[in-house]
Amino acid sequence: MLFRVLAIVCLCSLAACRRERVASVENPAESMATARKYIGENRPQEAIKILEKCLSNGDNTSEAAELLAAAYLLAGDGELAAFYFEQAASSSELKYYCYLKAAEIHEQLKDFSRAALCYRCYLDALPEDDEIQVRYAEVLVRDGQRKKALAILVRHAQDHVAVHSRIAGLFFAFGNYIQARNWYLSALRCEKNNPVALEGLWRVSLLLRDWEALREVGATLLEVGVKFVGGVGIADFVEKLKVKQRTLAVLRSAEFRSDRIILPMFSSESSESSEQTASNNNTPPPPPAPQQTPPIPPKTDKDEKMERMENWRTELKEAKGRGDFDGAVAVLWKILGADSKNADAWVDLTDCLLKINKYDIAEMAVQEAIKFSPKRVDLHLTYLDIVLRTRNSTDYMHILREEKRKFPGNAEVRLLWARAQEIYKEDAVGAKRSYEKFLQLAPQGHPEISKIKHLLEVYGSKE
Repeated sequence: MLFRVLAIVCLCSLAACRRERVASVENPAESMATARKYIGENRPQEAIKILEKCLSNGDNTSEAAELLAAAYLLAGDGELAAFYFEQAASSSELKYYCYLKAAEIHEQLKDFSRAALCYRCYLDALPEDDEIQVRYAEVLVRDGQRKKALAILVRHAQDHVAVHSRIAGLFFAFGNYIQARNWYLSALRCEKNNPVALEGLWRVSLLLRDWEALREVGATLLEVGVKFVGGVGIADFVEKLKVKQRTLAVLRSAEFRSDRIILPMFSSESSESSEQTASNNNTPPPPPAPQQTPPIPPKTDKDEKMERMENWRTELKEAKGRGDFDGAVAVLWKILGADSKNADAWVDLTDCLLKINKYDIAEMAVQEAIKFSPKRVDLHLTYLDIVLRTRNSTDYMHILREEKRKFPGNAEVRLLWARAQEIYKEDAVGAKRSYEKFLQLAPQGHPEISKIKHLLEVYGSKE
């Protein structure tokens, strides 16, 4: 009886196998269903046999390739899994997400060039996916394509503190310490007292010799529990800075007192002169005119408008004072609604928008400010900074070239042009000439002079 039962079971199993084999040949849909069942039951090898047969027959190519990739991934073969995910994506426009899976696998396998290619293919179908744009940029960094990564990160930074810090780190690596500082500050606006951004800001401030910033950043780092940066003890360094600043304060105070010694002499001479003039004049002073209260005229539309503007200015000052830049922006839009040619309001609006990282609107605002004050170089520099953050390197170079043409004798514009030649055009010779031109134009005491001189020495040592 037992042998009979076993024989029946064997016959049933053979029949099932035969049905599955027939299904794989005669009914592709059933083959796919069987393969999915095997994958769900953690039987990848059996699924692989069916799916490879389907692919060889040309049945449901994209679907079979995707399932085969899943089966190989389950079997632990990442390379083949990534290969078949790419096959699935390339054979059907609807399966672009398979490029993303392939990219993730290549990244795990540390094949960053292939991972970057797959991320790029995915983003061709879905370019607005900011999260994947950032991951694509990170892979580019690992693949050695840092400049391309920087351009992508700047366009898709949003309000992510880690991305802002990453951008700052790349600018720091390229030697653009001003931009590095700006992006570290931007990261701290996204997340106050973020240790990574604070440490980066400390390093930048140390290179720029910004002692006041070092003292403030150092105190904040100690508050969040960071005691050393790059092997430097923060507490000792900050204490030395305080001693140095107290010494400078005493010197400045002495200078100020020496200036004040002269001022009373002029005021006393003036008062003595006026008293002598009055004593020499025998004519008695005229009696004061009788005080009359003038009638209060009715308010005109102009008066009401001026009163509203004054109230809005008060609201604006209060909002900025308490750090409510969203509220300040709302008040500024009211002011500009009443006076759209108010250049100062456009400048204020630009500053407030930048503080809340609304770069697209800030770009429009600063362009309006430039329209009413075209010779203010600081507005053009703000515009360039926004473009650098929001556009690609080609746009930035084009706009920067125009600004250089408008302000050929401005040291700041020339410095930006030199750095752009070095970073984006990889034109070391042109960058060197522009750095030398900057040194000719820069006013005495410019904070970048010593750093640029050192950079030119480095260029000279490489020749």
